[in-house]
Amino acid sequence: MKNMLLALCGVLACLCFISGFGFAQDWPQFRGPNCTGIYSSNKPLPTEFSSTKNVLWSAVVGDGIGSPAIASGRIFTTAMSDPKEPDQKLLVFAFDQLTGKKLWQQEIPAGPKALPPIHQVNSYASASTAADGERVYIYFVRSGLMAFDAKTGAKVWQYSVPEPFFIFDWGPGMSPVLHGDKLFFVQDDDLFPALYALDKKTGKLLWKDDRSDMAVSYSHPVICDSPNGPDLVVAGTGKVLGYDIDTGKRKWAAELVCRNIKTTPVVLDGIIYVSVSSSGISYQWRATSDPDGTGKITKDSIRASRKDKGVGIPDAFWKKFDRGDVNKDGVLEGDEIDKAFLDPSNQGGILDKEVRRRAGDNVDWRKWDATLQNEFSTQAIRGGGKGDVTKTHILWKTNTPPPDHLVSPLIVDDRILLFKTGGFVNFLGKKKGERLQNQERIGITSPFLAQPVFGDSKIYATVQNGQIAVLANSAELKILATNNMGEDCIATPAISDGMLYIRTRTKLYCIGLTGAK
Repeated sequence: MKNMLLALCGVLACLCFISGFGFAQDWPQFRGPNCTGIYSSNKPLPTEFSSTKNVLWSAVVGDGIGSPAIASGRIFTTAMSDPKEPDQKLLVFAFDQLTGKKLWQQEIPAGPKALPPIHQVNSYASASTAADGERVYIYFVRSGLMAFDAKTGAKVWQYSVPEPFFIFDWGPGMSPVLHGDKLFFVQDDDLFPALYALDKKTGKLLWKDDRSDMAVSYSHPVICDSPNGPDLVVAGTGKVLGYDIDTGKRKWAAELVCRNIKTTPVVLDGIIYVSVSSSGISYQWRATSDPDGTGKITKDSIRASRKDKGVGIPDAFWKKFDRGDVNKDGVLEGDEIDKAFLDPSNQGGILDKEVRRRAGDNVDWRKWDATLQNEFSTQAIRGGGKGDVTKTHILWKTNTPPPDHLVSPLIVDDRILLFKTGGFVNFLGKKKGERLQNQERIGITSPFLAQPVFGDSKIYATVQNGQIAVLANSAELKILATNNMGEDCIATPAISDGMLYIRTRTKLYCIGLTGAK
């Protein structure tokens, strides 16, 4: 009887885990379980590989930078159809995880209207898929959030969200994430920033938080368990917010000195670790819409910066400009820039004002020292609490060393790894944030756009040109291999069942130890 009870408890524990983030070997969304980048199985993973070495299977899928998701033996990814085709489509693929056999393919038309402008490094297939054993969930700028049957590819539901607008033209880059019976999606754009919670089975909106107090950000929601229950944690302009998962009510906020964030927090054992480096809004607008360094921004200069992009600027955007134009002279300068593009209730730090105070409004922003444009920090926040928890729940905070603006922290054992474009890595102590050693080079210098992941005591760090450094899990830097996939790689790798899944710009690879050639 006792053995039966123990077995039952084990089954229940397994089911609880499945209900939260997926099967033990699944990689259900961007950066895996709870967006940590951690693969916890003890199955060995390959150290050396390429586009031909240790490849179990590969598939040509088309242009895309979203990371694949894996659930119940299936792997899902997206791509854009051939740009030469008259009607662009988002393609959704399902493959057998082990064999690479294509199980189904769906096509989502973009429609006759021109797609919004994006940066050349970005893709309209930028959102990572999320998946469980029953459905795969995708986001597409033209159709919003959609769910497909994981087995058949049949459309299950669709939920429309406003098509985002980004004045800086990087474009959309957010992905849906799963927890329990809910699907979360945050999109902090220039017009309709909001956080959505949907019933993952039906697509019904459970709640929505208007995030109009945020500037443009690209940070995914994560779950933090605390003594007061689980919080949905989302970072944004000037703060990290903890939400009630069931109601969407903002429960707590901790100060985060940044104007926009492009990294995703990592949660371990009830502690939220955040690294951020962001340019001030004033600098960004001057660089984009004030190329002559006059210190002044006009509606015409904004239009000129986008004149060849083929898409106009919505009328709603100009309300922000008018809000900042205090003296109504048609020109934004000095503090007016902050007033225009940051909500009055959330100025997100002091950088712009401090920079202007030190340098004066007549500074030539084209020659401005980049080190003075950035706000940066790494900090640890204890989850839970109520109201402003800045003084009570921030456990430590440091700005040495400065982290990268795109690469989220990777936490392995008691160390926080901070990768930085240029081929650098820094190590901080998890408990106190102390610097454990001087900055090290890992031998690859292309920009980091993918996020680092960890499994089988190895760290995989991917850079844009397709090189992937494999590091040992050790107190000192030890490079085990440097691999080259032969094509740009912006998507974060996925790991499942002893296999590494790498999504390059046009292909999907399954890498495993038994695939040596």
